[in-house]
Order: sequence, then structure tokens, then C-alpha cells
Amino acid sequence: MAGAAWGPPRVDGFILTERLGSGTYATVYKAYAKKDTREVVAIKCVAKKSLNKASVENLLTEIEILKGIRHPHIVQLKDFQVAGATLDSAFLPDL
Repeated sequence: MAGAAWGPPRVDGFILTERLGSGTYATVYKAYAKKDTREVVAIKCVAKKSLNKASVENLLTEIEILKGIRHPHIVQLKDFQVAGATLDSAFLPDL
């Protein structure tokens, strides 16, 4: 009997489509907002189980910095969620 098909994680308010890249702690997915606008975003999903205390502190610092930055060469942090086994950040790319 075959196992369940693998798919991207579920993030409230978004439909994750394709994997854009990954690193040591996170994977980034292309996603669409479920709202009427169907806004395209990039969502960085961080596996909580892979983080130690210093990594969590670094991630929270990154989030605090990105919340206040508005620059044409840095994607804007749109949202941040903690859900299940992942920490999810939605970024609004300039398309």
C-alpha cells in the first residue's frame, strides 16, 4: 500500500505551489493568497525541530529587522505565523 503523497506544508490563508529553494533550516515556496487578489508571495517554512536556542533567537531577530525594512532590493516581510511543526514567514516579492 502506497503512503500518502508528499506536498508542501499548509499555511493559513495561502496555497503553496512550488518549492523555490531550501537551506539548512528552511524551505521557500511560491504561494498564492487565498483572498480575492490571489497575491503571489514567497513563504519561508522553518522546521522548528531543526532549531536550537541560538537559531531561534537569530530567526526572531531576522523577523524583527525585516518587519521594519522597506527597500527595493529586499523582499518585504508580509506576515509571520507559528503553526504545528513550522514557523512560516510570508514575503511579498516585487514581481
